[in-house]
Amino acid sequence: MRFIRKSLYTLLCLLVLAVIIIYFVAQTSYAAKWISQWVNDNSPYQLSLGNLDYSITEPSQLILHNVELSQQKQPTLLKAEKITLGLTSSLWQPKLHFSTLELENGTLSLSAKTAISLAVSSDRFQLRNMAVNLETPDITLQGERVNGGIIPWVLSANPLPDSDNHFEFSADKLLLNGIETHKALIQGNVDNQQIIFNNVGADLANGLLTGSGKRNAEGHWIVDNLRLSDVKYQSQQTLNQLFDQIEQLTGHTDITLNRLDLLNANIQGTDWAFSDLSLSVKDLMLVKGNWQAQSGTINMNAYDVVYGNQHLVSPVLNLGLEDNNVKIKQFSSRWQDGLVRASGIWQRDSQTLTLDDVALTSLLYTLPKDWLTELKQTPPNWLRELHITKFTTNRSILIDINPEFPFQFTALDSNGSDLYLIKDHQFGIWGGQLSFNASEATLNKIDLRHPSVILTATPEAITVSEMSAFTKEGLIEGKVTLGQQPERTLNLALSGRSVPVNILQSWGWQSIPLQGNGNINLQLSGNLVDRQTSDSKLKGSLKMVNDTGQMLTQYPLSQVEIPVEPDISVPEVPNSEEETPATTPEVPQESPFG
Repeated sequence: MRFIRKSLYTLLCLLVLAVIIIYFVAQTSYAAKWISQWVNDNSPYQLSLGNLDYSITEPSQLILHNVELSQQKQPTLLKAEKITLGLTSSLWQPKLHFSTLELENGTLSLSAKTAISLAVSSDRFQLRNMAVNLETPDITLQGERVNGGIIPWVLSANPLPDSDNHFEFSADKLLLNGIETHKALIQGNVDNQQIIFNNVGADLANGLLTGSGKRNAEGHWIVDNLRLSDVKYQSQQTLNQLFDQIEQLTGHTDITLNRLDLLNANIQGTDWAFSDLSLSVKDLMLVKGNWQAQSGTINMNAYDVVYGNQHLVSPVLNLGLEDNNVKIKQFSSRWQDGLVRASGIWQRDSQTLTLDDVALTSLLYTLPKDWLTELKQTPPNWLRELHITKFTTNRSILIDINPEFPFQFTALDSNGSDLYLIKDHQFGIWGGQLSFNASEATLNKIDLRHPSVILTATPEAITVSEMSAFTKEGLIEGKVTLGQQPERTLNLALSGRSVPVNILQSWGWQSIPLQGNGNINLQLSGNLVDRQTSDSKLKGSLKMVNDTGQMLTQYPLSQVEIPVEPDISVPEVPNSEEETPATTPEVPQESPFG
């Protein structure tokens, strides 16, 4: 009996010693290497393990050090200096379950493209000072010094949580779809495959971002409230490039904006800038980059806006979005030392912009150097037609400094109705009535007083029914009809009384061998554009008599022959009573009106 008791004591001591030996050996690097090798040989994963820690004082906790995990021939999924596992009774079941799973000081990379067969879950999943890389079809996220957790957590092929849980995360730096934020905080929960963001906050572009919203089971993002304040953003992009980037960010998913507010923002890029910008967007949906709305609104105001060589001061824009229409409830701005005001509607189906009322007041506007070339350019795709129901200009100055034909209109007033300025993506005056007058004008160094023009346009022709202006001592009047077809058929009648006889020479006519004031009569007709030669093809005549009785008749000689008649003679001596032989006017090298 004593022998049996002694043998049992000896066996018990050996068992205790074996446990102690196993306890210490298991925490050595040799055991860690053996475990790593076993995982590598018996699973599709590659595991590198530094060593294990296990304390009898905390028997439900196992600590792994210097862990690196990846799939065969795939980038690293997890790298951490320390992993703490909370052991449970279900640890050895086919699905590994822990009471806690904590990752510390490392990198976690998850992607929807990576097929994960490892079944792991925990009551609480915790990150401490981790870098996180997350990639889904519509989200690319990189986080630095991420802290937080999910309760509970299940590892799945979907990097985003898809089981009911609660989550809270903070990050020193968060890069979401290329947008960089700092000191980010995200709180929310997952309910019935909906990710609900109860509170989102971050420092963005030296400003503050706050918001709330959710992502439903279909991947549709619903922004209940998003507020950006005091943002200061600088970019090397043009404004079109910035809009393209935003379209790329929003073009892969559906987004509903219940409310978006941008307050006191200062943003600028290449050839554009917004100062003290405030923007409010309500009830707007973006479906694959295209907007939809039933009763949405967009309101914007700023201290000033710069786009290219245009500068708007204190612009205000209020838009209403209904079905496929954008209603311009109000647009006003200080521009070119004056005021611009407009209202109207844009129809997406027909790409037609109809402005009910456009008013320009007290402008001092110098036309761009290449404004004629710009008018020949094709308008953007969204603008097929432009219709202005009512157009007015008051007390404005219009200047063109083009050295070939400079002009200026002072105290310019105009009125227009039913104007069609763009048709089938082409600029022009395709319909409507327009009249304008000014107190003074200068056309290529010729001073005029009270110029006045009244024109009517149809798709077939532009008709100037009245055109008049006073010179220093006389009056010049005219009528013009200009065809809208490609050959641009012209019919012009111009007469002047007591006007400088060389007035037309300053406007492009050939040399006039007379001086002083006189009466003139000009008749021109033909095509401004010859389809075969692309040159002007005009015919007509100019007749004038100066105040000394000298007479002159000229023709565009490149088109017609001059008949040899006495009335084309040009006296070349000061004595008007003495006649001289007839002379032939100089042959112009180009059309008289260029």
